[in-house]
Order: sequence, then C-alpha cells, then structure tokens
Amino acid sequence: MTVDPFNRGNHHAAVVVGSLALAALLWAAGYRFSRIIAAVPWFLLFLVLIIGPVTKIWPSINQRFEGNFPLYFRSELGIWFVIWSLGHVLLVFQLFGWDVVGFVVGMSAWAFAALVGVVIAVVLLFTSNIWAYRLMGPKAWKWHQSHGTYVMFWLFTVHIYDQTFLRGGGPTEDPLHLLYALSIVIIVGLHIGAFLKVVAHYRKHGKYPSGIS
Repeated sequence: MTVDPFNRGNHHAAVVVGSLALAALLWAAGYRFSRIIAAVPWFLLFLVLIIGPVTKIWPSINQRFEGNFPLYFRSELGIWFVIWSLGHVLLVFQLFGWDVVGFVVGMSAWAFAALVGVVIAVVLLFTSNIWAYRLMGPKAWKWHQSHGTYVMFWLFTVHIYDQTFLRGGGPTEDPLHLLYALSIVIIVGLHIGAFLKVVAHYRKHGKYPSGIS
C-alpha cells in the first residue's frame, strides 16, 4: 500500500533537519536568504516527485529498508515544502511593502503560475491528514494528492523557466539555476521511465505491478 495519510514525528524531524542542512549549505555557498527560502521548498518537492517513480523502477528499495521507506516520507516532505513555500511568498510580499493587491495585479504570468501553485499546495497541506483520507476514501484521496502535486509541479516549472532563462536573456551560469533545470529533467525522465516499466510489466504479465490501481 503506497497511500499514507499519516504524519510521523520522527519523519518531520528528519525533514526539518535536512531542510536546515540544505539551507546552511546554500548560505555557505554565498546565496542570500531570499534565494535560500525559494530553493529549499523546490528541492523538497523534487524529493516528493521522484520517490514514486524511483520505487517503481527499482522496487527493491522498499525491500531494503524498513517502514516502507522512502514512500512513507512523502507526506512530511510535502508538508514542509508548503511551509517553506509560504515563507517564500511572505518574503516576496514584504519586499513589495505588503501591497498584496498591487503585486497580484501587476505580476507576470509566470509569477501568477507560481502563486496558483502555492494555493494548490496549501489545499494539499490541509488535506494531507487521516481525516481527509477517511472523508474522501483511499482512491479519491490519492488521486487528489497526486494530481494536485503534478499540476503544482508544472506551474512551478514555468516560473523557474522564467527565472532561469527569460529574465537573463539567455542561458544562466548560476549553479542553483542549473540545478533547478537539471532537477526538472530528472523528474520528467524518472516518470517516463517508471511509466514505460509499468507498461512493459503489463505487456509481459497481463497485469500491473503491485501498488498500481
């Protein structure tokens, strides 16, 4: 079973420590706080999005570790992704003198896409719990969480494209921007690879692998 509506304290602690360690590394590399608070949530989302396809391509990972690792870390990673993202949005509003209406009215399409992505993230945050799971039922809850995450990913991707390529007028030399672009390629590549493996399994055995419903 890959549906996990529970939140575990030790998982939250691990994600917080990992997030702060990443933030410290970026700070040591010379990045400003405003860049750090934008980067950390993206890489948390990166982990959320690669866990599923990685375990489909290499299912032995689940057998090697206890507690259905790493699948059962997705909920906590997603929650802290939202928390860091909200911090980033609040910082942007602060830089604009808390003129939220003026910022929203004058924002670019790329920035608007990111703002919509954050709204979706907040909805997913408040439904990432056992109460929402029981209300919706397992399949609807999983559909809601997974599809919302994919839509959110593509909205943030166009925002990153704007920040990385359009604003600079050409290819970026910023290592962090290059990591953003690489992470997008990795996510898409892993999902395509997992899809092809599932199809190949179905063609060979006449049924889908376990965990596919």
